[in-house]
Amino acid sequence: MNKTIFALFACLLLSFGLQAQEYSQENYQPQRQKGRHFLQLRNGQVVYGNRVQYKSPLFKQDFFLVDDTLKYSPELVDVYQNSDGYFARVAAGNRFDSFAKRIMEGPRVSKFYTTTIDYAAMGYHPYGYGMPRSSRRRIYFFSKDNGPLMTFNQQNLEQALADNASSMVLIQRHKREKTISTVVGIAGAGLLTYGLLSSSQSSTNPNSVNVSPAVYAGAGLIVVPLVIQLFRKDKLTQAVDVYNYQVKQ
Repeated sequence: MNKTIFALFACLLLSFGLQAQEYSQENYQPQRQKGRHFLQLRNGQVVYGNRVQYKSPLFKQDFFLVDDTLKYSPELVDVYQNSDGYFARVAAGNRFDSFAKRIMEGPRVSKFYTTTIDYAAMGYHPYGYGMPRSSRRRIYFFSKDNGPLMTFNQQNLEQALADNASSMVLIQRHKREKTISTVVGIAGAGLLTYGLLSSSQSSTNPNSVNVSPAVYAGAGLIVVPLVIQLFRKDKLTQAVDVYNYQVKQ
């Protein structure tokens, strides 16, 4: 009798278990995997995709294309990430240079840059007038705690990193070095000008010019700060590195 009751009870448990398993399988919906890249719109919505491209068609408005199907106006986008990197909006507008690329990611402070093109007007040379010239230069920004991008300069960083004593020491060194470089550059320019004037006045032969030693000395003073800058790491970037490092610690 007891064996019969136990067998019936076991059958009931097995039946309920199978039904529960079938129910769970029927109602199971696998979670949709998010794409590797994304657009974060200005309203806070995030659009994921495996492929995010910035398109600039000829005679048409620029747009973002997600997975070759979804289009978004650049004016609606605040942040995006694709195979080229992570970009954040730095200016209003719908151009590619409205976004800056992140080149240093920190736990609190990240560094970005964008490229701008400077155009020079037509200039005269001995063989005629030259065509307008263009040159590219980088403009750097930073963001603290994922906030808006700000220009990467001494004044802004001094405010953003004020709560870190080590970073402030480096910023103060940057200020001193900048002041010294400015003074040396001005002294060099003055000495160079004096040397050129002295050379022209001391020359008695119109076909030859006696170059004053002050010319070489002035040129050397002008070049020295530039050479030092090439081999010296930027103190402002060091201040950001120290700030992020101490946050990690």
